[in-house]
Amino acid sequence: MKKLVPLVLFLAFAVVNASGAALLTLKKGDHICYLGNALADRMQHDGFLEMLIYAKFPEYDLVFRNLAASGDEVATWHRSENFGSRADWLTKTKADVIFAFYGFNESFKGAEGLDKFKGDLDKFLKDTRAQNYSGNGAPRVVLFSPIANEKINDPDLPDPSANNDRLKLYTAAMADVAKANDVPFVDLFTVAQQLYQQAAREGRHLTFNTWMLTEEGDRGFAPQIFKALFGDRPPGGNNDKLRSAVVDKNEMWH
Repeated sequence: MKKLVPLVLFLAFAVVNASGAALLTLKKGDHICYLGNALADRMQHDGFLEMLIYAKFPEYDLVFRNLAASGDEVATWHRSENFGSRADWLTKTKADVIFAFYGFNESFKGAEGLDKFKGDLDKFLKDTRAQNYSGNGAPRVVLFSPIANEKINDPDLPDPSANNDRLKLYTAAMADVAKANDVPFVDLFTVAQQLYQQAAREGRHLTFNTWMLTEEGDRGFAPQIFKALFGDRPPGGNNDKLRSAVVDKNEMWH
């Protein structure tokens, strides 16, 4: 596994961020908040992306808060009564940077839902970037596409082809809206297809139900996201103790 990671890293990154330029610049004391669906929600349990960012910027005193929930869409926020709105929680957490993961749940509406999705996404980006949640100015938003569904040779799991056709449409729509709003965009759909192909050649899979990442899957995606964001290789070395602390923090947060 360790010997294969560098090859996969460069293959995937060529798709995510072909220019090699960083998409995000962090500042000391930044509060980074996750928004979105199950992909972002489940990242709290493995912590690989946070671990890499903390390891890269140990003197920055960064704060991560995961505000995502399975089922969230860009135009919805399903929470208990009196929980507070999305804007309330971005204010409470003093968001300087927002990682927004949308498009998966919306994709089930198919081609006929694209126009509404693009309108909702455009409104979200414009409204969010007009705010000052932290008191330090407008938040920096990075938009992430959904990942592809993985083909798993299990008769109890569905063929992902139809879902992937829809996800491809919604990924392209997100890229268009991000470009129109001058917002950094990370195409995880294409990265996922490459990672799945690599895993299949090795007799492995990275999801347990075609679309929810295993721990190994989260480990594989984290370097791709890191390099897309910062235009640099993720830090090496043994960061197991750091990741354990990240996971403990996330458990306490939730």
